[in-house]
Amino acid sequence: MSDEARPQQPLPGLITSITVQTRNKERYSVFVDEEFLLGVNEQTLIKFNLSKGVEVTPRLYKKIQREEGRFAVKKYLLKLLGRRDHARRELLTKALRKDYTREVIIDVLDELEEKGYIDDAGFARKYAADQYRLNKWGPAKIKAHLFKKGIGRTVAEQSIREAFKNEDLEETFIHLVGKRKRHFLKEEHLLKRKKKIIRYLAGKGYRSSSIYRSIDKLMKVIEQ
Repeated sequence: MSDEARPQQPLPGLITSITVQTRNKERYSVFVDEEFLLGVNEQTLIKFNLSKGVEVTPRLYKKIQREEGRFAVKKYLLKLLGRRDHARRELLTKALRKDYTREVIIDVLDELEEKGYIDDAGFARKYAADQYRLNKWGPAKIKAHLFKKGIGRTVAEQSIREAFKNEDLEETFIHLVGKRKRHFLKEEHLLKRKKKIIRYLAGKGYRSSSIYRSIDKLMKVIEQ
């Protein structure tokens, strides 16, 4: 229920019953003056001490609505985090697409970050290491994707330095080019073949300076 929603009956009114919902045993239906008011989760019941005989005023009703909205946002964000790690801005963008209120989303994100569910630095380190290990992406491509996910420049560059600090790029180039040896051999003109290799590695996100240092050896690998 959104912040703009209004109860069907006038408030204040007394809670006459609270029942477990048939389709969702984790939620409860609150009735005021024998009329359905709204559905809530158990945490909301406890937080506001909702029980039979409690008076629900317009002010309390708004607080309950806000808490329910916050609960929905938190549940959605935790569901996303349960599937895979996310950067904070990724979560914000996805939650906004669900039409949740920005203020509530940011409040929940702050809580999740404080509790360690969200860690942009940790996310960036893992992302950079995984993309290099699994896909052999180079620094430029990893950085571009981290930027898209909302990771700041300093954090992105630090994560990339850590991912590549013990790696031999020439060995990576040999591995990548060797896997596409037949593809490169189709180009008989040596200069064009060299350019093709350079374009391929650059497309993987490697810097031209690094590629040029190894290009002669890579040409020999193709010819072996």
